[in-house]
Amino acid sequence: MNLILATDAYKLTHHLQYPDNITKLYSYGEARKGGRFDTISWFGFSMILKDFLTQKVTDEMIDQAEAVAKATFGTDRYFNRQVWEKVRDLGYFPVKIKALPEGLEVPTGTALFTIESTQDWFATTLNALEVFLMHVWYPTTIATNSMMIKKRLLPLVEKSGDVANLPWMVNDFGLRGATSLESGQRGGAAHLLHFRGSDNLAASEYFEEIYGIAGRAQSIWATEHSVATAYGPGQGEFDYLNAQLDKTPGKQALSIVIDSYDTFNFIDKVVGSEEIKAKIIARPGRMIFRPDSGDPKTMDLQVLYALAKIFGTETNDKGYKVLKHNVGLIQGDGMKADTIIDLYEAILAAGWSSDNIAVGSGGGLLQEGFTRDTERFAIKAAYAENSKGEHFSIQKHPKTDMSKASKSGRMKVIYDEQGQLLTVPENHAGEDVMQTVYEDGHLTPVDGAAILNRANKLPQD
Repeated sequence: MNLILATDAYKLTHHLQYPDNITKLYSYGEARKGGRFDTISWFGFSMILKDFLTQKVTDEMIDQAEAVAKATFGTDRYFNRQVWEKVRDLGYFPVKIKALPEGLEVPTGTALFTIESTQDWFATTLNALEVFLMHVWYPTTIATNSMMIKKRLLPLVEKSGDVANLPWMVNDFGLRGATSLESGQRGGAAHLLHFRGSDNLAASEYFEEIYGIAGRAQSIWATEHSVATAYGPGQGEFDYLNAQLDKTPGKQALSIVIDSYDTFNFIDKVVGSEEIKAKIIARPGRMIFRPDSGDPKTMDLQVLYALAKIFGTETNDKGYKVLKHNVGLIQGDGMKADTIIDLYEAILAAGWSSDNIAVGSGGGLLQEGFTRDTERFAIKAAYAENSKGEHFSIQKHPKTDMSKASKSGRMKVIYDEQGQLLTVPENHAGEDVMQTVYEDGHLTPVDGAAILNRANKLPQD
């Protein structure tokens, strides 16, 4: 990607608009108050920095950007070739970026990162970098959504089942529905901050590349309708299920799609046949059935009762029913935050343990309803210096919408007496929680294990 062009066109004109004597500009990013959630799961900034700020500006980039700018504006006067040639000669972007440690749960309205120019001549070009930095809104918003699902699920699991199952109860089925492989990588990696179940291999590899954690995503042998229907109906349904049971290592979990023709006929006649029932009972690995059509709450409860007639149930120590012989369900259709919770609440209300079912989510996990405004992400200038040695604060303060008022001056983030994150002036007492993550070409190494520990409220190593 040509980083000079990874911005809004109008930002290429801003170097001509600032006061002529500006020598430093300092901006910050935040999720403003008033979004969907009052706290966010801060995540993904390392992705942005690694993907973009490790690149170098080249002559080819400058020539291309100059031509595109001229074609866009109808003049070559706006493009600041001189400043980009200086960036090329440096071999890095002359900026310093500080950010909160990833994995933290952060109240909205808290500064998440700051960025400042480190060369006088780059000050008025600083905010040309805003666009790709702003893309951190996406992984943070997806991580926040997954965190909130986990928080809402936790009391249901504590009430009815085994909390150790929670990391695998919501699975990422979203890669095919993402707007691009890049968004699938970033959103899928964000989900992996809070859950481990995922079929998103692109995200798994990306999580390892950026955060150094291999094998974070976990999946199982699972069929789809192309497999099931390749055997055909009738006897083919027996052949289909026998083939999966025979080919899968007995200790491994196995997921079977069951609605290719008639869900309940398949359960009663095929799964319930003496031969196949005996095979399922004999295998130590978990056997999971996937109904993929119909109303989830209605279908899943009916499937649970149908399977109970074949395999029986037992009552766990919390008083909820669990299918015997390591049999369960996965619901992969129509799942997003609210429908996931609705489904589990319905399961518990009918006396079934949460241990009986997991879910998979695609568009509802990585795509549906998420925009930059979901958590109201913004980057604003807050401070500047000029060649006269003057230091001054910058602030947006619109009377027509005070929720858009920005912070002013150099800032830091501290823990207050109640242990809450608080944005304060830089000269305020207290240790800055923000850490330098990039400075003049140097990218601070990422500690993926520490990020996971923070996100999952685990003790630090």
